[in-house]
Amino acid sequence: MRKQCYHRYRNLVAVSLWITLSGCAPMIDVEGHRVFNPAYLFYLESDGRDQWQKPQEVLAALRLTPNAVVADIGAGGGYFTERFARHLDAGGRVYAVDVQDIMIDKLRQRVRDRGLSNVEVIKGAFDDPGLPPASCDLFFFSSVYREIENRMSYMRKVRRCLAPGGRVAILEYRPEVKGPVGPPRQTRLSAEQIAQELKAAGFERTEEFSFLPRESFQIFRAVDTDR
Repeated sequence: MRKQCYHRYRNLVAVSLWITLSGCAPMIDVEGHRVFNPAYLFYLESDGRDQWQKPQEVLAALRLTPNAVVADIGAGGGYFTERFARHLDAGGRVYAVDVQDIMIDKLRQRVRDRGLSNVEVIKGAFDDPGLPPASCDLFFFSSVYREIENRMSYMRKVRRCLAPGGRVAILEYRPEVKGPVGPPRQTRLSAEQIAQELKAAGFERTEEFSFLPRESFQIFRAVDTDR
């Protein structure tokens, strides 16, 4: 056990140093797109993430009904997926969506190992979440929105997948936050830019929260126009 803890600590230090020197999180190319390197998933699952991500406060702010249907876009290893699944009851559902086969495998393993019976793992596309029309009460993006290449087109497809009254929640690193962790500051999106892009895609901002130390946190609803 002590040896495992030592190796885990050494890996965390190595990745932190790598991020500090490179100015960005480890990334790889998949089908011509830049995505997070799954070899570093342990970094996203580290105990320290709870301190700055504040997942319980995030879930409380979302005010989900017990039978809500949530799409966790770019679910990765399932950090938020599992928390959504345990927050909802058996009548709720979580679509854990990712584009990488290795992430899909890890999500399925997590679902099996932890008995998350209300989670369905979905292989999405880079330009489409791959979910049925009018199926979701919430689309959730945690440090994923900025990685979408054609965001306007993608968000219009998201809009079609929302149930009546459905919402979109976006968490993104704020450009003004300093430090070695997170994407390069010059590539980050301000809360206002995100809001402007969502408006262009047919959404309006309904809530904005400031309790996350590193990220903006905004909620949007689709405006009442033809889809």
